[in-house]
Amino acid sequence: MSTLIIGMGMVVAHGPGKDPDPDPHRDRRDVRYARPAPAAYRECANFYATHGISTPSTLFDALSDTYYFAKNTAGQFVWGNRLLQEQHRLTNVNDILGKTDHDFFRRDIADRIRADDLAVIDTGITVKNKLEVIDSGNGELTWLFTTKAPLRNGNGDIVGIEGFSRDARRSQDTIAPFHEFKACIEYLQEHLMEHIGIDHLAKLSCMSLSTFERKFKQHFSLTPKQYILHMKVHEACRLLPTAGSIARVALETGFGGQSYFTKQFRSVVGITPKQYLLSLAAGRSGAARRGTPA
Repeated sequence: MSTLIIGMGMVVAHGPGKDPDPDPHRDRRDVRYARPAPAAYRECANFYATHGISTPSTLFDALSDTYYFAKNTAGQFVWGNRLLQEQHRLTNVNDILGKTDHDFFRRDIADRIRADDLAVIDTGITVKNKLEVIDSGNGELTWLFTTKAPLRNGNGDIVGIEGFSRDARRSQDTIAPFHEFKACIEYLQEHLMEHIGIDHLAKLSCMSLSTFERKFKQHFSLTPKQYILHMKVHEACRLLPTAGSIARVALETGFGGQSYFTKQFRSVVGITPKQYLLSLAAGRSGAARRGTPA
């Protein structure tokens, strides 16, 4: 079996034949275009037909701020919408079939994503609006709200996962996805560098402290303190490239000493502020050599 691309990137089973020819202008050494083993590729291309599942709607390709993805239980992509293809600089959905997150991200990031996927597969429980920080590959960070759910066949067996990741930079309203937290999120944005009491945030949301902390974690998959930490680190990422000093950013974002700032930054991003700056510089240098925007 081979596949054809129709409409907005829809993959459908086609009769016996060869897989579509790759773009002749691609760099064959580029891992993004390295075709997985033929058997794995065919399995992923025929995933929906094999399990009796309808292929994803072409409407997913119209999303401008949300990445849609689907993977089998082995962690191989069986689908990715247009925005996800563009994020990884792929020509069409064929180029993502059979790949895993390890083909696109650093090992520590890919390992974390895989662990989250396995938790959904093992428990069958949907994870909603988890705030994630992802290295986009050019040294910059992408902040996502991710929802993942088990993907089941016609018999109800879990055969993979599917999900959405909404880019907070592309859609500003995702920082406050629920109306009841709108006031406290706006307050956080305006007073981020000040000392913020969780009890004050609870009052802004018209909730008791215990109710606020419980509902906040339900919606954001983070405690209020963890959420504040992520927002502070997000601001630090914005300041670091032009600040000229890591110690200065540590002070401006309310972390105080550089040592404590580095520890907290690494707990969120997975690398130190210095490594982040080096990664950013390397990404821009690579983009300059390719003649593409950083």
